Amino acid sequence: MFKPHMKFATFFLLALLFGGCGPTASVEEPRRAPLRVGVTPEYPPVIFRLGGKIAGVEADLARRLAKKLGRRVQFVEVWWENQISALLAGKTDIIMSGMSITRARKIRINFTDHYLKIGLLAAMRTGDARRYNSLESVKRAIGNVGVIKDTTSDVFVQRNFPRANKIAFLTAKAAAAELKRGSIDIFVYDAPAISWLVSENEADLVALWEPFDEQYLAWGVRRGDPEFLAFVNRTLGDWKRDGTLNRVLNRWLPNLARLR
Repeated sequence: MFKPHMKFATFFLLALLFGGCGPTASVEEPRRAPLRVGVTPEYPPVIFRLGGKIAGVEADLARRLAKKLGRRVQFVEVWWENQISALLAGKTDIIMSGMSITRARKIRINFTDHYLKIGLLAAMRTGDARRYNSLESVKRAIGNVGVIKDTTSDVFVQRNFPRANKIAFLTAKAAAAELKRGSIDIFVYDAPAISWLVSENEADLVALWEPFDEQYLAWGVRRGDPEFLAFVNRTLGDWKRDGTLNRVLNRWLPNLARLR
């Protein structure tokens, strides 16, 4: 027969045992929630639609990251200018959409370690290749210069093309169409996108394969979650060491190895 104080001790131990199951379940539950990845799929080959599915460098890496976390991936399509706002509002967990690290963006969000070094390139019609054969000749352009709205190309052309008339587009595809049509004379954008567009339109477009600057692509996460940031950085570090990152980059960007 148990004595009264032994009954109390037994009850207390059982309460600790079963009561402890609650927090464990609540901790595990978020792990089963999808990894919500903010994307603007208008940036081939980094992130875009291919055969109706989200594809590209970022898509491949997002799927791998979600698997590493033991979660499924959920791509959340967001207008480019709303990416950071959506992240801060808790609508997405991470931005994986070809975002360059800038001082202005770092004020609002944290960036992971970069996964690719890139730069801005200029594309032009084949017939204008001799006319725009150096960075300085491109910067001195008097005609219409296309950029993508609210990106680093937009800011760069505004600051460095004093004689040009800047024309902002929402997508690189639209800018390339207007470049071929003659509505703009030069299109300045990130190296991966320029490389892709020139390869798709090699009879009509060429690029000046000398970058205007040096930029770094990384992923944006909310402040206040150092554990998630550290996990992503550890995972990215593993991918750099074991060759996973290079395999993904070589699949989509075989011509840009010199920029890495």
